[in-house]
Amino acid sequence: MNENAARESFERALQEHKPEFEQFFLAKLFGLSFSYGEDTCTIELESKDFMFNPQGTLHGGVISFILDVSMGHLCKRFLGAAITLELKTQFLRPVRTGTISCTSSFSKKGNNVIFLESKLYNEEGKLAAVATSTWYNIE
Repeated sequence: MNENAARESFERALQEHKPEFEQFFLAKLFGLSFSYGEDTCTIELESKDFMFNPQGTLHGGVISFILDVSMGHLCKRFLGAAITLELKTQFLRPVRTGTISCTSSFSKKGNNVIFLESKLYNEEGKLAAVATSTWYNIE
């Protein structure tokens, strides 16, 4: 593991984080960048070895975190703050070092209950994981 990269990411997150969307500690730790389209949220990041499991690929928990964050930020941007009620993740192929992206979209917007989908693409641009989830709008 590249310990210097891990330390640099941690130190940067400590210095830059704020308790708000796009700026919270874990977003800074993993170096997430956010962009928005018409009812979509895309997150990009550099997958680094300190995020890996013992088999040398991006940890499933990190993948689920990124999928969840993309959907939470989508809700916040277009509907207001919401909380995850349930999340199902399907892992399709491994993710290794390199730029990865994740895009979320709405499946159905109810008055309070929201259904979403998010897709994560590996460093080769191939679909690596898909999540579906149900959220509750708290605003």
